[in-house]
Amino acid sequence: MVFLFGLQYWNGWSWPWLEARQKMTGFKQLTGMGIFLFLLFQNTLFIARTSELLKNYQKNIYRLHSQTSVFSMPLLYLHTAKMGYQYTFLFSLAYSLNVLVGCLSPLPLNIKNKQYGFYWMVLHVTLSTFVSFFIFFHIFMTFYYN
Repeated sequence: MVFLFGLQYWNGWSWPWLEARQKMTGFKQLTGMGIFLFLLFQNTLFIARTSELLKNYQKNIYRLHSQTSVFSMPLLYLHTAKMGYQYTFLFSLAYSLNVLVGCLSPLPLNIKNKQYGFYWMVLHVTLSTFVSFFIFFHIFMTFYYN
């Protein structure tokens, strides 16, 4: 899905019906809220790993974190079929790259190399933090200028 999103972007392909919906304020706000709630849900894994109250639920939350990640790219595509310009391009790129990195998780791929796991985690958490920062920045900029 990430590859197809990029392919569409670089070839200039469009889907007129969806682009017409994406220009509607209500649709943008609804899909933006969907992405925001999705990212909040995905960040519950971080909270579960750092909270004593949720330690017993880590495995279930991890499973849900992994299984629901398939919705990340369709949500972004619904919100915008284009990568955007300037900071929105960076946001879309980081978001898409984080999805790709998430697909290379050592646990489902059964990779036992500790170095791979360490660098994978650093990259995934860094991109997740970057995306979280950018989503709040994007919300601020959107409502400030509208």
